[in-house]
Amino acid sequence: MGKRWQLRAGHVALTMVLAACTAAASSPACWSQSAYRINGLSAPQVISDPLAGRLRQQLKELRSQLDARAKPASLDQALEAGLLHNPLLASAYAQIQGQQWSLIAVRRQWYPSLNASSNRLPGQTFATSSERGDSPTNSNTTTYSNATNTDLNLALNWTFFDPSRGPDINAASQNLKQQQLLFDVSARNLVLAIQQAYFSLQEQQLLIKAYEEILAGTEQQVQITEAKFNNGVVSIADVEQIRTQQYSTIGTVINAYRQLIDASSQLAQTMALTPGTLVIPSEELKPLGRWDEPLQSTIEQALQLREEIQASLAAAASASWSATSLFNRYWPQFSVGALGRYAGNNRTSGLPGDSTSFNDRSLNWDGAVGIGFNWRLFDGGINAANAEAQKATARAARDQAAERRLDVSREVEQNYANYITSQLALDSTKAQVNSARAAAVAVQERFAVGVSDMTAVVQVLNLSIDAANAYATAVRVHNSAIASLYRSSARWPAGTEPLLMQRIGQLRQR
Repeated sequence: MGKRWQLRAGHVALTMVLAACTAAASSPACWSQSAYRINGLSAPQVISDPLAGRLRQQLKELRSQLDARAKPASLDQALEAGLLHNPLLASAYAQIQGQQWSLIAVRRQWYPSLNASSNRLPGQTFATSSERGDSPTNSNTTTYSNATNTDLNLALNWTFFDPSRGPDINAASQNLKQQQLLFDVSARNLVLAIQQAYFSLQEQQLLIKAYEEILAGTEQQVQITEAKFNNGVVSIADVEQIRTQQYSTIGTVINAYRQLIDASSQLAQTMALTPGTLVIPSEELKPLGRWDEPLQSTIEQALQLREEIQASLAAAASASWSATSLFNRYWPQFSVGALGRYAGNNRTSGLPGDSTSFNDRSLNWDGAVGIGFNWRLFDGGINAANAEAQKATARAARDQAAERRLDVSREVEQNYANYITSQLALDSTKAQVNSARAAAVAVQERFAVGVSDMTAVVQVLNLSIDAANAYATAVRVHNSAIASLYRSSARWPAGTEPLLMQRIGQLRQR
Protein backbone atom coordinates (compact mmCIF):
# COMPACT_ATOMS: atom_id res chain seq x y z
CA MET A 1 0.00 0.00 0.00
CA GLY A 2 2.82 2.40 0.86
CA LYS A 3 4.62 1.58 -2.38
CA ARG A 4 1.46 2.29 -4.39
CA TRP A 5 1.17 5.70 -2.76
CA GLN A 6 4.82 6.36 -3.52
CA LEU A 7 4.26 5.61 -7.22
CA ARG A 8 1.14 7.75 -7.30
CA ALA A 9 2.98 10.59 -5.58
CA GLY A 10 5.80 10.25 -8.12
CA HIS A 11 3.30 10.48 -10.99
CA VAL A 12 1.73 13.58 -9.47
CA ALA A 13 5.17 15.17 -9.11
CA LEU A 14 6.02 14.38 -12.72
CA THR A 15 2.71 15.88 -13.83
CA MET A 16 3.49 19.05 -11.89
CA VAL A 17 6.93 19.26 -13.53
CA LEU A 18 5.37 18.81 -16.99
CA ALA A 19 2.79 21.49 -16.27
CA ALA A 20 5.48 23.88 -15.11
CA CYS A 21 7.53 23.19 -18.22
CA THR A 22 4.45 23.74 -20.40
CA ALA A 23 4.07 27.19 -18.89
CA ALA A 24 7.69 27.87 -19.83
CA ALA A 25 7.71 25.92 -23.09
CA SER A 26 9.82 28.51 -24.79
CA SER A 27 12.62 27.74 -22.34
CA PRO A 28 13.60 24.06 -22.74
CA ALA A 29 16.21 24.48 -20.01
CA CYS A 30 13.37 23.65 -17.62
CA TRP A 31 13.60 20.05 -18.74
CA SER A 32 17.33 19.77 -18.00
CA GLN A 33 17.00 20.63 -14.36
CA SER A 34 16.22 17.07 -13.34
CA ALA A 35 18.35 14.62 -15.34
CA TYR A 36 17.44 11.06 -14.45
CA ARG A 37 19.60 8.01 -13.77
CA ILE A 38 19.12 4.28 -14.36
CA ASN A 39 20.61 1.94 -11.76
CA GLY A 40 22.84 4.74 -10.59
CA LEU A 41 24.12 5.47 -14.11
CA SER A 42 23.32 8.53 -16.19
CA ALA A 43 20.73 7.78 -18.86
CA PRO A 44 21.53 8.40 -22.58
CA GLN A 45 21.22 12.04 -23.58
CA VAL A 46 20.51 13.72 -26.94
CA ILE A 47 21.80 17.02 -28.20
CA SER A 48 20.31 19.31 -30.80
CA ASP A 49 21.28 18.57 -34.40
CA PRO A 50 23.31 21.54 -35.73
CA LEU A 51 22.26 20.79 -39.33
CA ALA A 52 18.82 22.25 -38.79
CA GLY A 53 20.33 25.49 -37.54
CA ARG A 54 22.70 25.70 -40.51
CA LEU A 55 19.84 25.15 -42.95
CA ARG A 56 17.82 27.86 -41.28
CA GLN A 57 20.76 30.24 -41.53
CA GLN A 58 21.26 29.43 -45.20
CA LEU A 59 17.58 30.11 -45.84
CA LYS A 60 17.96 33.51 -44.20
CA GLU A 61 20.97 34.25 -46.40
CA LEU A 62 19.02 33.17 -49.47
CA ARG A 63 16.21 35.51 -48.50
CA SER A 64 18.68 38.36 -48.05
CA GLN A 65 20.12 37.71 -51.51
CA LEU A 66 16.66 37.68 -53.04
CA ASP A 67 15.72 40.93 -51.34
CA ALA A 68 18.91 42.54 -52.67
CA ARG A 69 18.15 41.47 -56.25
CA ALA A 70 14.40 41.93 -56.19
CA LYS A 71 12.43 45.01 -57.12
CA PRO A 72 9.21 45.58 -55.17
CA ALA A 73 6.19 46.26 -57.36
CA SER A 74 2.45 46.49 -57.03
CA LEU A 75 0.08 44.82 -59.47
CA ASP A 76 -0.63 48.14 -61.19
CA GLN A 77 3.10 48.80 -61.55
CA ALA A 78 3.64 45.33 -62.99
CA LEU A 79 0.88 45.87 -65.55
CA GLU A 80 2.27 49.27 -66.51
CA ALA A 81 5.80 47.94 -67.01
CA GLY A 82 4.61 44.98 -69.06
CA LEU A 83 2.29 46.93 -71.35
CA LEU A 84 4.81 49.71 -71.96
CA HIS A 85 7.97 47.64 -72.41
CA ASN A 86 7.27 44.01 -73.29
CA PRO A 87 8.64 43.29 -76.81
CA LEU A 88 5.76 40.91 -77.52
CA LEU A 89 3.51 43.87 -78.28
CA ALA A 90 6.19 45.50 -80.43
CA SER A 91 6.45 42.35 -82.54
CA ALA A 92 2.67 42.11 -82.90
CA TYR A 93 2.37 45.77 -83.89
CA ALA A 94 5.13 45.38 -86.49
CA GLN A 95 2.94 42.79 -88.19
CA ILE A 96 0.13 45.35 -88.27
CA GLN A 97 2.45 47.86 -89.93
CA GLY A 98 3.47 45.24 -92.48
CA GLN A 99 -0.17 44.61 -93.38
CA GLN A 100 -0.79 48.36 -93.60
CA TRP A 101 1.95 48.71 -96.22
CA SER A 102 0.60 45.67 -98.07
CA LEU A 103 -2.79 47.37 -98.27
CA ILE A 104 -1.17 50.59 -99.48
CA ALA A 105 0.68 48.65 -102.18
CA VAL A 106 -2.56 47.07 -103.44
CA ARG A 107 -4.37 50.40 -103.48
CA ARG A 108 -1.56 51.99 -105.47
CA GLN A 109 -2.37 49.65 -108.33
CA TRP A 110 -4.90 52.31 -109.29
CA TYR A 111 -2.09 54.75 -110.07
CA PRO A 112 -0.79 55.09 -113.65
CA SER A 113 2.69 53.90 -114.51
CA LEU A 114 5.36 55.95 -116.26
CA ASN A 115 8.40 54.33 -117.87
CA ALA A 116 11.42 56.00 -119.44
CA SER A 117 13.99 54.32 -121.66
CA SER A 118 16.80 55.23 -124.03
CA ASN A 119 18.53 53.32 -126.81
CA ARG A 120 21.71 55.28 -126.15
CA LEU A 121 22.77 57.56 -123.39
CA PRO A 122 22.90 61.32 -124.07
CA GLY A 123 26.45 62.53 -124.65
CA GLN A 124 29.08 63.76 -127.05
CA THR A 125 31.51 61.95 -129.33
CA PHE A 126 34.79 63.54 -130.37
CA ALA A 127 36.97 62.34 -133.29
CA THR A 128 40.27 63.70 -134.64
CA SER A 129 42.12 62.61 -137.82
CA SER A 130 45.50 63.82 -139.13
CA GLU A 131 47.12 63.50 -142.60
CA ARG A 132 50.82 64.04 -143.51
CA GLY A 133 51.83 65.06 -147.05
CA ASP A 134 54.35 63.04 -149.16
CA SER A 135 56.30 66.02 -150.58
CA PRO A 136 58.10 68.64 -148.63
CA THR A 137 55.74 71.30 -149.95
CA ASN A 138 52.68 69.55 -148.55
CA SER A 139 51.54 70.43 -145.04
CA ASN A 140 49.92 68.31 -142.41
CA THR A 141 46.11 68.27 -142.30
CA THR A 142 44.00 67.74 -139.17
CA THR A 143 40.24 67.21 -139.22
CA TYR A 144 37.96 67.42 -136.21
CA SER A 145 34.42 66.05 -135.73
CA ASN A 146 32.00 66.47 -132.80
CA ALA A 147 28.68 64.63 -132.53
CA THR A 148 25.94 64.96 -129.85
CA ASN A 149 23.21 62.28 -129.80
CA THR A 150 20.08 62.17 -127.61
CA ASP A 151 17.42 59.44 -127.54
CA LEU A 152 14.59 59.27 -124.95
CA ASN A 153 11.38 57.21 -124.88
CA LEU A 154 8.47 57.83 -122.44
CA ALA A 155 5.53 55.46 -121.95
CA LEU A 156 2.49 56.28 -119.79
CA ASN A 157 -0.07 53.59 -119.01
CA TRP A 158 -3.16 53.54 -116.79
CA THR A 159 -5.31 50.48 -116.36
CA PHE A 160 -8.64 52.05 -115.50
CA PHE A 161 -10.69 48.85 -115.54
CA ASP A 162 -9.45 45.75 -113.72
CA PRO A 163 -12.15 43.56 -112.12
CA SER A 164 -9.61 41.84 -109.84
CA ARG A 165 -8.30 45.03 -108.25
CA GLY A 166 -11.25 45.78 -105.95
CA PRO A 167 -11.36 42.27 -104.44
CA ASP A 168 -7.59 42.42 -103.90
CA ILE A 169 -8.01 45.63 -101.90
CA ASN A 170 -10.82 44.10 -99.84
CA ALA A 171 -8.71 41.00 -99.14
CA ALA A 172 -5.79 43.13 -97.97
CA SER A 173 -8.14 45.18 -95.77
CA GLN A 174 -9.40 42.01 -94.09
CA ASN A 175 -5.83 40.83 -93.52
CA LEU A 176 -5.08 44.14 -91.81
CA LYS A 177 -8.19 43.79 -89.66
CA GLN A 178 -7.11 40.29 -88.67
CA GLN A 179 -3.68 41.50 -87.55
CA GLN A 180 -5.23 44.31 -85.52
CA LEU A 181 -7.48 41.82 -83.77
CA LEU A 182 -4.56 39.48 -83.10
CA PHE A 183 -2.66 42.41 -81.58
CA ASP A 184 -5.50 42.87 -79.10
CA VAL A 185 -5.35 39.15 -78.37
CA SER A 186 -1.63 39.44 -77.60
CA ALA A 187 -2.25 42.41 -75.32
CA ARG A 188 -5.04 40.67 -73.41
CA ASN A 189 -2.94 37.52 -73.01
CA LEU A 190 -0.06 39.62 -71.69
CA VAL A 191 -2.30 41.32 -69.12
CA LEU A 192 -3.59 37.96 -67.90
CA ALA A 193 -0.07 36.49 -67.79
CA ILE A 194 1.13 39.40 -65.64
CA GLN A 195 -1.83 39.07 -63.29
CA GLN A 196 -1.45 35.32 -62.86
CA ALA A 197 2.31 35.57 -62.35
CA TYR A 198 1.77 38.25 -59.73
CA PHE A 199 -0.87 36.19 -57.91
CA SER A 200 1.41 33.13 -57.93
CA LEU A 201 4.24 35.21 -56.51
CA GLN A 202 1.96 36.52 -53.78
CA GLU A 203 0.90 32.97 -53.01
CA GLN A 204 4.48 31.77 -52.56
CA GLN A 205 5.32 34.76 -50.40
CA LEU A 206 2.33 34.04 -48.16
CA LEU A 207 3.20 30.34 -47.97
CA ILE A 208 6.80 31.08 -46.99
CA LYS A 209 5.58 33.28 -44.18
CA ALA A 210 3.18 30.59 -42.95
CA TYR A 211 5.75 27.80 -43.32
CA GLU A 212 8.34 29.74 -41.36
CA GLU A 213 5.87 30.27 -38.52
CA ILE A 214 5.08 26.56 -38.51
CA LEU A 215 8.79 25.76 -38.65
CA ALA A 216 9.46 28.02 -35.68
CA GLY A 217 6.81 26.17 -33.68
CA THR A 218 8.21 22.82 -34.83
CA GLU A 219 11.74 23.78 -33.76
CA GLN A 220 10.40 24.76 -30.37
CA GLN A 221 8.67 21.40 -30.13
CA VAL A 222 11.95 19.67 -31.06
CA GLN A 223 13.76 21.40 -28.23
CA ILE A 224 11.02 20.49 -25.76
CA THR A 225 10.96 16.86 -26.90
CA GLU A 226 14.76 16.54 -26.68
CA ALA A 227 14.68 17.96 -23.16
CA LYS A 228 11.88 15.59 -22.18
CA PHE A 229 13.86 12.64 -23.53
CA ASN A 230 16.90 13.68 -21.51
CA ASN A 231 14.65 13.58 -18.45
CA GLY A 232 13.25 10.17 -19.31
CA VAL A 233 9.74 11.36 -20.11
CA VAL A 234 9.55 10.38 -23.82
CA SER A 235 11.26 7.81 -26.01
CA ILE A 236 13.84 8.29 -28.73
CA ALA A 237 11.10 7.47 -31.25
CA ASP A 238 9.31 10.66 -30.24
CA VAL A 239 12.52 12.65 -30.68
CA GLU A 240 13.24 11.29 -34.15
CA GLN A 241 9.62 11.67 -35.19
CA ILE A 242 9.54 15.37 -34.39
CA ARG A 243 12.98 15.83 -35.95
CA THR A 244 11.70 14.18 -39.13
CA GLN A 245 8.83 16.62 -39.11
CA GLN A 246 11.29 19.47 -38.64
CA TYR A 247 13.35 18.49 -41.68
CA SER A 248 10.18 17.88 -43.68
CA THR A 249 9.04 21.41 -42.90
CA ILE A 250 12.47 22.77 -43.83
CA GLY A 251 12.18 20.95 -47.15
CA THR A 252 8.76 22.52 -47.65
CA VAL A 253 10.23 25.97 -47.03
CA ILE A 254 13.09 25.27 -49.46
CA ASN A 255 10.63 24.19 -52.15
CA ALA A 256 8.56 27.31 -51.52
CA TYR A 257 11.64 29.48 -52.07
CA ARG A 258 12.34 27.67 -55.33
CA GLN A 259 8.80 28.30 -56.52
CA LEU A 260 9.10 31.91 -55.34
CA ILE A 261 12.17 32.43 -57.53
CA ASP A 262 10.45 30.78 -60.50
CA ALA A 263 7.37 32.96 -60.12
CA SER A 264 9.50 36.07 -59.61
CA SER A 265 11.56 35.43 -62.74
CA GLN A 266 8.41 34.76 -64.75
CA LEU A 267 6.89 38.04 -63.61
CA ALA A 268 10.14 39.88 -64.37
CA GLN A 269 10.02 38.42 -67.89
CA THR A 270 6.48 39.64 -68.52
CA MET A 271 7.48 43.07 -67.17
CA ALA A 272 10.51 43.10 -69.53
CA LEU A 273 12.95 43.90 -66.72
CA THR A 274 16.70 43.76 -67.17
CA PRO A 275 18.25 40.26 -66.93
CA GLY A 276 19.08 39.22 -63.38
CA THR A 277 16.34 41.35 -61.82
CA LEU A 278 13.63 39.69 -59.76
CA VAL A 279 10.32 41.05 -58.52
CA ILE A 280 8.69 40.81 -55.12
CA PRO A 281 5.09 41.90 -54.58
CA SER A 282 4.62 45.00 -52.48
CA GLU A 283 1.05 43.89 -51.71
CA GLU A 284 -0.02 40.90 -49.64
CA LEU A 285 -2.21 38.22 -51.12
CA LYS A 286 -5.86 38.93 -50.43
CA PRO A 287 -9.16 38.46 -52.28
CA LEU A 288 -9.63 41.11 -54.97
CA GLY A 289 -12.98 42.31 -56.21
CA ARG A 290 -16.14 40.54 -57.27
CA TRP A 291 -17.81 39.50 -60.51
CA ASP A 292 -21.42 40.63 -60.36
CA GLU A 293 -22.52 39.88 -63.94
CA PRO A 294 -24.57 36.70 -64.47
CA LEU A 295 -23.11 33.79 -66.36
CA GLN A 296 -25.37 34.02 -69.42
CA SER A 297 -24.71 37.70 -70.09
CA THR A 298 -20.99 37.09 -69.60
CA ILE A 299 -21.08 34.36 -72.26
CA GLU A 300 -23.06 36.55 -74.65
CA GLN A 301 -20.63 39.41 -74.35
CA ALA A 302 -17.67 37.07 -74.80
CA LEU A 303 -19.16 35.59 -77.99
CA GLN A 304 -19.78 39.08 -79.32
CA LEU A 305 -16.43 40.69 -78.48
CA ARG A 306 -13.75 38.01 -78.43
CA GLU A 307 -11.08 38.95 -80.95
CA GLU A 308 -10.17 35.33 -81.71
CA ILE A 309 -13.62 34.76 -83.25
CA GLN A 310 -13.52 38.00 -85.21
CA ALA A 311 -9.98 37.29 -86.44
CA SER A 312 -11.07 33.93 -87.86
CA LEU A 313 -14.01 35.60 -89.60
CA ALA A 314 -11.68 38.25 -91.02
CA ALA A 315 -9.40 35.52 -92.36
CA ALA A 316 -12.42 33.85 -93.98
CA ALA A 317 -13.48 37.14 -95.60
CA SER A 318 -9.95 37.73 -96.90
CA ALA A 319 -9.83 34.28 -98.51
CA SER A 320 -13.26 34.81 -100.08
CA TRP A 321 -12.19 38.11 -101.63
CA SER A 322 -9.01 36.47 -102.92
CA ALA A 323 -11.13 33.81 -104.63
CA THR A 324 -13.26 36.52 -106.23
CA SER A 325 -10.14 38.31 -107.45
CA LEU A 326 -8.85 35.14 -109.10
CA PHE A 327 -12.15 34.54 -110.90
CA ASN A 328 -12.30 38.17 -112.05
CA ARG A 329 -8.95 37.84 -113.78
CA TYR A 330 -10.78 36.03 -116.56
CA TRP A 331 -12.35 39.37 -117.50
CA PRO A 332 -10.54 41.81 -119.81
CA GLN A 333 -8.52 44.75 -118.55
CA PHE A 334 -8.83 48.14 -120.26
CA SER A 335 -6.13 50.77 -120.16
CA VAL A 336 -5.14 54.13 -121.61
CA GLY A 337 -1.63 54.45 -122.98
CA ALA A 338 0.54 57.25 -124.30
CA LEU A 339 3.96 56.94 -125.94
CA GLY A 340 6.41 59.72 -126.71
CA ARG A 341 9.87 59.61 -128.31
CA TYR A 342 12.48 62.28 -128.69
CA ALA A 343 15.62 61.84 -130.80
CA GLY A 344 18.23 64.50 -131.46
CA ASN A 345 21.49 64.48 -133.48
CA ASN A 346 23.99 67.35 -133.82
CA ARG A 347 27.23 66.77 -135.76
CA THR A 348 30.02 69.20 -136.60
CA SER A 349 33.11 68.30 -138.71
CA GLY A 350 35.98 69.97 -140.59
CA LEU A 351 38.93 72.16 -139.75
CA PRO A 352 38.42 74.70 -137.00
CA GLY A 353 37.74 78.08 -138.62
CA ASP A 354 37.77 76.61 -142.11
CA SER A 355 34.99 77.52 -144.49
CA THR A 356 34.74 73.89 -145.51
CA SER A 357 33.49 72.83 -142.06
CA PHE A 358 29.81 71.91 -141.84
CA ASN A 359 27.15 71.45 -139.13
CA ASP A 360 24.42 68.81 -139.37
CA ARG A 361 21.47 68.88 -136.92
CA SER A 362 18.35 66.70 -136.77
CA LEU A 363 15.46 66.62 -134.25
CA ASN A 364 12.56 64.11 -134.20
CA TRP A 365 9.41 63.97 -132.02
CA ASP A 366 7.05 60.99 -132.09
CA GLY A 367 3.93 60.45 -129.96
CA ALA A 368 0.86 58.24 -129.73
CA VAL A 369 -2.21 57.95 -127.47
CA GLY A 370 -4.68 55.10 -127.43
CA ILE A 371 -6.91 52.72 -125.50
CA GLY A 372 -5.97 49.10 -125.22
CA PHE A 373 -7.11 45.95 -123.48
CA ASN A 374 -5.64 42.71 -122.24
CA TRP A 375 -7.78 39.61 -122.08
CA ARG A 376 -6.46 36.22 -121.15
CA LEU A 377 -8.99 33.94 -122.76
CA PHE A 378 -7.61 30.68 -121.42
CA ASP A 379 -4.98 29.83 -118.80
CA GLY A 380 -5.63 26.13 -118.42
CA GLY A 381 -7.92 26.69 -115.42
CA ILE A 382 -5.09 27.73 -113.10
CA ASN A 383 -6.85 30.78 -111.66
CA ALA A 384 -10.07 28.81 -111.25
CA ALA A 385 -8.27 26.10 -109.29
CA ASN A 386 -6.52 28.67 -107.10
CA ALA A 387 -9.87 30.36 -106.49
CA GLU A 388 -11.40 27.09 -105.31
CA ALA A 389 -8.44 26.63 -102.97
CA GLN A 390 -9.12 30.08 -101.49
CA LYS A 391 -12.78 29.17 -101.05
CA ALA A 392 -11.74 26.07 -99.11
CA THR A 393 -9.49 28.25 -96.95
CA ALA A 394 -12.44 30.55 -96.26
CA ARG A 395 -14.63 27.61 -95.23
CA ALA A 396 -11.89 26.35 -92.90
CA ALA A 397 -11.59 29.80 -91.30
CA ARG A 398 -15.34 30.01 -90.74
CA ASP A 399 -15.31 26.54 -89.18
CA GLN A 400 -12.44 27.67 -86.99
CA ALA A 401 -14.53 30.66 -85.89
CA ALA A 402 -17.32 28.27 -84.91
CA GLU A 403 -14.81 26.21 -82.93
CA ARG A 404 -13.55 29.39 -81.28
CA ARG A 405 -17.09 30.18 -80.16
CA LEU A 406 -17.29 26.81 -78.44
CA ASP A 407 -13.90 27.36 -76.82
CA VAL A 408 -14.91 30.81 -75.60
CA SER A 409 -18.14 29.49 -74.12
CA ARG A 410 -16.24 26.73 -72.33
CA GLU A 411 -13.64 29.19 -71.01
CA VAL A 412 -16.30 31.46 -69.55
CA GLU A 413 -18.11 28.50 -67.98
CA GLN A 414 -14.89 27.21 -66.46
CA ASN A 415 -13.74 30.59 -65.16
CA TYR A 416 -17.17 31.36 -63.75
CA ALA A 417 -17.23 27.99 -61.98
CA ASN A 418 -13.77 28.69 -60.55
CA TYR A 419 -15.01 32.03 -59.28
CA ILE A 420 -18.13 30.59 -57.61
CA THR A 421 -16.28 27.69 -56.01
CA SER A 422 -13.40 29.92 -54.93
CA GLN A 423 -15.83 32.01 -52.89
CA LEU A 424 -16.87 28.87 -51.03
CA ALA A 425 -13.25 27.80 -50.68
CA LEU A 426 -12.30 31.15 -49.13
CA ASP A 427 -14.74 30.67 -46.26
CA SER A 428 -13.84 27.01 -45.89
CA THR A 429 -10.07 27.51 -45.86
CA LYS A 430 -10.29 30.42 -43.41
CA ALA A 431 -12.08 28.13 -40.97
CA GLN A 432 -9.55 25.39 -41.77
CA VAL A 433 -6.63 27.66 -40.87
CA ASN A 434 -8.25 28.74 -37.60
CA SER A 435 -9.08 25.16 -36.64
CA ALA A 436 -5.59 23.92 -37.52
CA ARG A 437 -4.03 26.67 -35.42
CA ALA A 438 -6.25 25.87 -32.44
CA ALA A 439 -5.62 22.13 -32.84
CA ALA A 440 -1.85 22.65 -32.92
CA VAL A 441 -1.92 24.63 -29.70
CA ALA A 442 -4.19 22.10 -27.97
CA VAL A 443 -2.23 19.01 -29.03
CA GLN A 444 1.12 20.53 -28.10
CA GLU A 445 -0.20 21.42 -24.66
CA ARG A 446 -1.61 17.93 -24.22
CA PHE A 447 1.70 16.44 -25.30
CA ALA A 448 3.54 18.63 -22.82
CA VAL A 449 1.55 17.15 -19.93
CA GLY A 450 1.80 13.60 -21.28
CA VAL A 451 -1.82 13.22 -22.38
CA SER A 452 -1.13 13.14 -26.15
CA ASP A 453 1.62 11.43 -28.13
CA MET A 454 4.08 12.65 -30.76
CA THR A 455 2.07 11.19 -33.63
CA ALA A 456 -0.75 13.58 -32.84
CA VAL A 457 1.70 16.50 -32.70
CA VAL A 458 3.11 15.64 -36.13
CA GLN A 459 -0.38 15.24 -37.54
CA VAL A 460 -1.51 18.69 -36.43
CA LEU A 461 1.68 20.24 -37.79
CA ASN A 462 1.02 18.63 -41.18
CA LEU A 463 -2.58 19.78 -40.98
CA SER A 464 -1.32 23.31 -40.36
CA ILE A 465 0.80 23.11 -43.52
CA ASP A 466 -2.17 21.75 -45.47
CA ALA A 467 -4.39 24.54 -44.17
CA ALA A 468 -1.86 27.20 -45.19
CA ASN A 469 -1.64 25.65 -48.66
CA ALA A 470 -5.41 25.46 -49.00
CA TYR A 471 -5.98 29.09 -48.00
CA ALA A 472 -3.24 30.51 -50.23
CA THR A 473 -4.46 28.42 -53.17
CA ALA A 474 -8.06 29.51 -52.60
CA VAL A 475 -7.14 33.20 -52.66
CA ARG A 476 -4.97 32.80 -55.75
CA VAL A 477 -7.68 30.83 -57.57
CA HIS A 478 -10.25 33.48 -56.61
CA ASN A 479 -8.14 36.34 -57.95
CA SER A 480 -7.14 34.39 -61.06
CA ALA A 481 -10.77 33.50 -61.74
CA ILE A 482 -11.78 37.17 -61.75
CA ALA A 483 -8.82 38.08 -63.99
CA SER A 484 -9.70 35.19 -66.32
CA LEU A 485 -13.32 36.34 -66.50
CA TYR A 486 -12.12 39.75 -67.65
CA ARG A 487 -9.96 38.03 -70.25
CA SER A 488 -12.54 35.53 -71.48
CA SER A 489 -15.27 38.20 -71.79
CA ALA A 490 -12.94 40.59 -73.69
CA ARG A 491 -12.89 43.31 -71.04
CA TRP A 492 -9.93 45.42 -70.04
CA PRO A 493 -9.10 45.60 -66.33
CA ALA A 494 -9.18 49.08 -64.86
CA GLY A 495 -6.32 51.27 -66.06
CA THR A 496 -4.92 48.89 -68.68
CA GLU A 497 -6.55 50.23 -71.84
CA PRO A 498 -4.99 53.75 -71.55
CA LEU A 499 -1.59 52.10 -71.08
CA LEU A 500 -2.13 50.07 -74.23
CA MET A 501 -3.05 53.20 -76.20
CA GLN A 502 0.11 54.85 -74.91
CA ARG A 503 2.21 51.90 -76.10
CA ILE A 504 0.56 51.98 -79.53
CA GLY A 505 1.45 55.65 -79.80
CA GLN A 506 5.08 54.81 -79.03
CA LEU A 507 5.17 51.98 -81.57
CA ARG A 508 3.80 54.21 -84.32
CA GLN A 509 6.86 56.43 -84.03
CA ARG A 510 9.30 53.63 -84.78
